[in-house]
This record gives sequence, C-alpha cells and structure tokens, in this order.
Amino acid sequence: MIAIVFSYEARDDEEFERAYGAEGEWAEFFLGAAGYVGTEVLRDLEMPGRYLVIDRWESPEAYNTFISEHQAEYVERSDDARVYYDHELRFGTFENVLGRRT
Repeated sequence: MIAIVFSYEARDDEEFERAYGAEGEWAEFFLGAAGYVGTEVLRDLEMPGRYLVIDRWESPEAYNTFISEHQAEYVERSDDARVYYDHELRFGTFENVLGRRT
C-alpha cells in the first residue's frame, strides 16, 4: 500500500474539509477506482488552517493507471480546487515499512 501525502494551507477550514475530506469531492472522484483505499485528512492543531491530506492506494501502479485514465478531469479538478487553499505542497509517495520483510 502507498500513501500520497500533501500539505495545504486552507483559506476556509470548513470549505476545505468539505472538498478534501474522506467524503469530499476528491474522495468521490477516486471512489470506485481500482486500488483506491481511502483518504485521510489531518488538521494541524498548532498551525490553524494547515492540513495534511493522505490518499491511500494499493500500489503505485493503481494510482498511476487511474491518473493516466482520468488526466483531463484530474487537471481540471486540481485547477478548480485552488479556491480552497493558498498553498499546496506534495510531500511525495510513501509506503509503510512496518512489518515489511526484507
């Protein structure tokens, strides 16, 4: 399983959470995609308006296949979503190493 992690500085917490939350616009877009596991949103308690958004996928291939098949809509949604935040930073794609055998 992989986690794609983003950091955001939201303009309005309520609107941001509505769009990016586990049942928000982005999660609905991913819902039903082969390999999509879910979305987690974490609100920073020390810096108001800062969030981490973690999209979980079964594999990099599942995510990349979805993005390539829905590229135009993904770009359009990304452009439209800029109204919800002042700053976005993609930290990267991560995998859980706990319990992983070498």
